[in-house]
Amino acid sequence: MARFEEGRSISCPPLFEGEAYSQWSNVMKYFIQAQDFELWDIIEEGYIEAPKKKKKQMSENHTKAKLNSRAMHILLCGLNEEVFKKVSTCKRAKEMWEKLERLYGKEEMKDGVPSCANLLSSSKVDGVLALNEPEVSSNSCDSNSYSFDELQDAFDELYLEFETMNSKYKKMISKLEVENDFLLKTKLDFENQNENLKNDLEISKSSNDVLEKENIDLKVKLESLTIEKEIISYNSSCHIMAKCSHCHYHGHSLHTCPIKKRKSYRIRKVWVPKGTRDIEVNVNGSKAIWIPKSK
Repeated sequence: MARFEEGRSISCPPLFEGEAYSQWSNVMKYFIQAQDFELWDIIEEGYIEAPKKKKKQMSENHTKAKLNSRAMHILLCGLNEEVFKKVSTCKRAKEMWEKLERLYGKEEMKDGVPSCANLLSSSKVDGVLALNEPEVSSNSCDSNSYSFDELQDAFDELYLEFETMNSKYKKMISKLEVENDFLLKTKLDFENQNENLKNDLEISKSSNDVLEKENIDLKVKLESLTIEKEIISYNSSCHIMAKCSHCHYHGHSLHTCPIKKRKSYRIRKVWVPKGTRDIEVNVNGSKAIWIPKSK
């Protein structure tokens, strides 16, 4: 019966002693992902602290810093003393991983063992890189060619610039999303206010119609009252100007003359010379002759 040797521990990270970096990096990657996938995201993507203005942002920074510390602890536990001294000054897990690739991935490239991890320090770069390099002797290097360290440094600078720009645009996108939500909310508020104003306008129109009808009725009543007032004033003026043809007094007519109804009345009269008045003349003549009064 075949006997199997004891494998590696699933609770301890693989130890890196400065050789076979590509193999160690693959095993360490799967080990970290098995512990927590967010730890590998911190190593691969890194993190940038958000401005500490709100409690939510402060809690996010605290969570990311905690994941970064855990990832660095796992990486340091998988290094021997010599390699540990070279990367112990790094403050971020992403920085430590990239430094290991620059230091030991470069040596494997020189030894003729290329790997995808040695060419790129992040898996964010998509696509397939085809390296079709002709066989050239070591003495035929062009004077304008760049070394691997120079290319790696240029790539690191570009990647850091990309990270800063990415974080900047993420903040701008989050701000725009907040503004968009605010504008949508204000739009809904304006629509509700518009509906309320339309309802108020309909109510005011109906009340305006009622008031117009009442105004027309009042105008008709006013016209009728003015006509009645004119009739009453006319009648009163006619009543005042009326003169009785019997007693010659104003204020009543012949048919309503009280003197005529009594038939016995006493009217104060005076003697006047004959011929001075045509009305009220004694046709038969008087028994006495009017003479001037003696002094």
